[in-house]
Amino acid sequence: MRSAEITAEPAETRQLSLSFLRPSRSAVIGTLAVLAFLVLWQIAPTMGWVNGRFTSRPTEVFVAAIDIFRNDNFLYHARISLTEFVAGFALAIVVSIPLGVLLGTSKIARYLIDPPLMALYIAPTLVLLPIMVIWLGIDMAPKIAVVFLGAVFPIVLNTMAGMSEADPRFIRMARSFGATRFDIFTRVLVPGSLPALLTGLRLAVGRAVLGVIVGELFVSQAGIGYQLNLYGSAMRIDRLLVYALIVSAFGYTLTVIVRSVENKVRDWRSK
Repeated sequence: MRSAEITAEPAETRQLSLSFLRPSRSAVIGTLAVLAFLVLWQIAPTMGWVNGRFTSRPTEVFVAAIDIFRNDNFLYHARISLTEFVAGFALAIVVSIPLGVLLGTSKIARYLIDPPLMALYIAPTLVLLPIMVIWLGIDMAPKIAVVFLGAVFPIVLNTMAGMSEADPRFIRMARSFGATRFDIFTRVLVPGSLPALLTGLRLAVGRAVLGVIVGELFVSQAGIGYQLNLYGSAMRIDRLLVYALIVSAFGYTLTVIVRSVENKVRDWRSK
């Protein structure tokens, strides 16, 4: 009997390990859909369904990507854009979290600051870009400012919402145990607002990436946005698509990272 149990256990272990190796049905369907799209994209210009000058082909995009990574000063342009993104996003975090905490915990501050804050939030980035250029010049500063303006508002608004919507039962319970205002802030308000803060960070990533590209499209001699403008003007669709895919992959990767942290925090709070 004991030997049968011993031999059965490795079989179950092998079966479990093989189940992890099997792709899920959704993954298979998704992969097949992508492959079908690439095949259709490749043959559509050849069959005359679309104009190949305006759509390119996957093989041409692949060749253009290799050439860009080898001969197009890609690292230089990527470093410029990444520097602008990191500087603007970091500045937005430093400013927006304390401001969101203030607005979420003080009604007076909310009444005074919320109206101009919402007015700036609604204003399109393209409207503010010429003002940033006049004030800050044409170097990195206006692009960093555009990234900052794009990222700061989602973080401020979500932090404010997380702070102001804290469960009053937890606050009353903490006070009944003699907790000070600092204790309530650090042990009730901050943990309770973390999911909202991370949601704000996730939304800010997309706006910050958009800010970098918009700034470089109009006011730059270097960067990914500048390259997009350059190849768009030259009708180089293959190279244009390569840079567009790079921007999308960068934003998607950051969003996935923040979302995974957000899910872990939600799981931690639910326990």
